[in-house]
Amino acid sequence: MWHYIKFELKNTVGYSLAMIVGGLLPLMLAIGNYHATPDPIANQALAKGLFATLLPMIPLGLVILPFTIAFGRDTTDGVTDRLVLFGYSLAKQLIAKFVSVFILVNIITVIYCLTLLHILPLPNLSILSMINIFTSISILSLSLYLLAFTIAQVFQGFHLIQGVAMVFYFGIAFLTGSMGTFQLPSTIESVMQWIPFSIFRETLKTHWATGFLSDMQSQWFKMIVFLFITVVLFCLTQYYRYAKRHMSSLRILIK
Repeated sequence: MWHYIKFELKNTVGYSLAMIVGGLLPLMLAIGNYHATPDPIANQALAKGLFATLLPMIPLGLVILPFTIAFGRDTTDGVTDRLVLFGYSLAKQLIAKFVSVFILVNIITVIYCLTLLHILPLPNLSILSMINIFTSISILSLSLYLLAFTIAQVFQGFHLIQGVAMVFYFGIAFLTGSMGTFQLPSTIESVMQWIPFSIFRETLKTHWATGFLSDMQSQWFKMIVFLFITVVLFCLTQYYRYAKRHMSSLRILIK
C-alpha cells in the first residue's frame, strides 16, 4: 500500500498546475501584495490579513484541481478499473490518493508558514493557533477531496471534468474572498458562509496569539458542517454509481 501511496504522491507533485496554484501562487500573492508603511501596527495587520486570506488556497489548489482532473482522467482511461484487477479496490485507491494529498498539503503548509513568518512582520503564533491551522487545513483537505471525488464521478469525459473542476476552483476562490472581495447578493453570501474559508481567516487573525479553545468553537462547528455536507455528497455519488451499474446490468439482461 505504501508503494502505491508514493506512486500517487509522485503523480500529484508531477502535476505542474497543482504545484503552481496550490503551492507557489498563495506564497507569491502573499509576498507580492505586502507593502510596508511607516506604521508597524498597520504592517502587522496587513501581514496577518494576507497570511490568513491565502492560506486556504493551499488545499483548494492542491485538492480540487489535481485530484479531480487526475481521477477523472484515470476513470475515463480505465486505469481505475485496471488497478482493481491488481488488487487495489476503489476504497484502497481513495485512501492512497487522500494520504498522498494530505502529506503534500501539510508539507506545503509548513513551507508557507515558515517562509511568511520569516519574510513578513508577523507576530509569533500561539501553539493553539498553530494547531488550529493544521487541523483546519486537514479538515478542509478531506472535505474538498470528497467534493473532488463527487465531481469526478458525476460528470463524464476528461475535458468536462477538467472544466467543472476549474469552475469549482475559481468559483470558491472568488466567492469566498480568496481572490478579492466582491459585493454579493445576500442569499449567495449566506450560502458561502458555510464554506468555512472566511470564518477560518477571521478566527486566525483575531485570535492569532490566543490560548482559549472557546475562541475557535464557531469556526470548528462550520468546518464540521462543511465536512458533513461533503460526506453526504460522497454517499449520494456512491449510490449514483451503484444505481448506474445496476441499470446497465438490467439493460444487458433485457437484451
